[in-house]
Amino acid sequence: MPGNKGVPELYLEYLNMDHAIMGMLIPITAIIFGVGIGSLTIWAEHKRKSQLLDQLHRERMLALEKGVEPPAIAPGLVGFLSNKPKVAPRYLWPKAMRNGMWMLLSGLVLYFAIDNAGGEEGSLFALIPAAIGVANLIYAAVLWQQEKDEPPRRPGVDNELL
Repeated sequence: MPGNKGVPELYLEYLNMDHAIMGMLIPITAIIFGVGIGSLTIWAEHKRKSQLLDQLHRERMLALEKGVEPPAIAPGLVGFLSNKPKVAPRYLWPKAMRNGMWMLLSGLVLYFAIDNAGGEEGSLFALIPAAIGVANLIYAAVLWQQEKDEPPRRPGVDNELL
């Protein structure tokens, strides 16, 4: 009569997954959970805001039925109620220049790294970030020229809002 020594080994043979299947399950699981967590966050925020607005509506309706002045809506109670106009920043070109330099230099580094690794054909694709960097530098130059030609603003007088 055979013992149970061979049975667990036989059972484990059927449980071992192929490496290709594991390689596919990991990204699929990550994508499903990533999208699921994002969807759950959006749904929970929507549910919270809708319950808050429903409660606020009931409170206001009850106050109107009793003939009392409805309470004021607190600013910032819901996200869209707290939107305030933002002051336009004075200098936009330094950020565009920083981004342009970063993209240009990273594209050039990638080009030479891939070229040295033996991918002459693939190294040309690394010039795409470099081209985006050059476009950002041109944009920064245009912004700098516009801000240089613009008359200076007086503090406290007619500051424009977005």
